[in-house]
Amino acid sequence: MLKVAFIDFVFERQEDIQLQGCEFSIHPPLRTVDQIVAAASEADVLCLRDQFGKVTREVLEGLPGLKLIVTRSVGTDHVDLAEAKRRGIPVCNVPDYGAHMIAELAFGLLLAVGRNIVKGNNRYQHERLFSDQGLQGLELHGKTLGVIGTGRIGLHSIRIANGFSMHVIAHDVIQNEAAAQELGFEYAPLESLLAESHAVTLHISLSDTTFHLINADRLALMKQGAILINTSRGAVVDTHALMGALRSGHLGGAGLDVLEDERDTYHDFAGLNVVVTPHIGWYTEGAAKRILEITLGNIAAFMRGEIINRVA
Repeated sequence: MLKVAFIDFVFERQEDIQLQGCEFSIHPPLRTVDQIVAAASEADVLCLRDQFGKVTREVLEGLPGLKLIVTRSVGTDHVDLAEAKRRGIPVCNVPDYGAHMIAELAFGLLLAVGRNIVKGNNRYQHERLFSDQGLQGLELHGKTLGVIGTGRIGLHSIRIANGFSMHVIAHDVIQNEAAAQELGFEYAPLESLLAESHAVTLHISLSDTTFHLINADRLALMKQGAILINTSRGAVVDTHALMGALRSGHLGGAGLDVLEDERDTYHDFAGLNVVVTPHIGWYTEGAAKRILEITLGNIAAFMRGEIINRVA
């Protein structure tokens, strides 16, 4: 019987967490090394999400019998891949559970910020005032959208932008020229994209090269009054620099589904045109179901002697 420590249980239905030949121990979100090691001390497989604890070298040292790590996410920046590889522990992820829902939220944030939807609602709900004073919005029609990252999510954002009749420019280290021709967008250097876009949406993973990719110098390149949308990873944006650009009035607003240290640090955006959602871009009924199905498929393959969706 394969023992699986299923940690960070929040989003799934417990009755769905079952697989023949497996014994699951199910745990709530765990954050510290000691908590994770205690939960998985007898486990062959550690199964976790990307929003809570991290699989560090210290965690792996405390789990010498671990045979497999399965993350219920696309991103793997919460796992020390190099250390896992050194110890011969395969790491598998969920490479694709859909792109559309995150792109949809990105545009929801863009509309919420650009059309003052949250401000208007709060004025009515909290101030009991039905007034449009100061709520003049930004039209998306005919505006330029900068899309940083043209993977599945980025391309779906471009499809949505086309529906709004926006002009799209994109940046990626790997250019998809076939998609550019099909969807009618063009690639540009990052600096040019920032300077030309009325709104910029981020759809990239977090790595050493993308950490604080959007910093003070790059925010200064953006158009006066532009809007920044981040549904990727919080640390892609330098939060301190973003606050400075918003407080100075250089940026018109920001829509953020992710933040740096999002579960540990409160970032005070009071008085700024910022809409924050708590990392819910992925969180739909369909996506949660697909993630669990692929996760269980990864474990089932391991039981057959195969490794699928391997990232390290």
